[in-house]
Amino acid sequence: MNDISARRAPLLNGWRVAGWGSLLALLMLPALAMQITGEVNWTAGDFVFAAILLGFVGTVVELAVRFARPGAPRIGYIIAGFTAFFTFWSNAAVGIIGDEDSVNVFFFHMVLGAIVAAMVVRFRPGAMRWITVLLAIGQYAVGIAALNMMPGHAVEWGFLTIFALLWLTAAWCFHRAVVKRTG
Repeated sequence: MNDISARRAPLLNGWRVAGWGSLLALLMLPALAMQITGEVNWTAGDFVFAAILLGFVGTVVELAVRFARPGAPRIGYIIAGFTAFFTFWSNAAVGIIGDEDSVNVFFFHMVLGAIVAAMVVRFRPGAMRWITVLLAIGQYAVGIAALNMMPGHAVEWGFLTIFALLWLTAAWCFHRAVVKRTG
């Protein structure tokens, strides 16, 4: 048996089953809630969107565990994946800044652009550090744009700060990975 196959995780280990099972359980919660109360009314499209987002999170964790070095880089990828998930989820659910698409679409475009940029740089920690820093700055840039595009509308600076701090935490993890590798 060669060294690579000996290090590979089995297809159905307990952690993987628990992780994907948890995501499936989260997806089923609205279906259960729809049986209990009329307040929850999801369409098939809502379930497809949620399945795609939850599948994205599961895939990010799988890839991070499988390919990233343990420690800071792995944690950085997982934090970035969850932050992207929460950005899409909260923006689709209620809108990060109001419920109008005029400004909120920028959050989608920022994250999608970052995903494309990350693929172009092959998810290297040194480049990922700067991509996540730009995403943190972008949170405030969209907030400032909202002040001009939606006069009189309140911008949730605290909410934007939470997202910016999550992106900066991922950037710090990627920075630690670069410093550890070169130091």
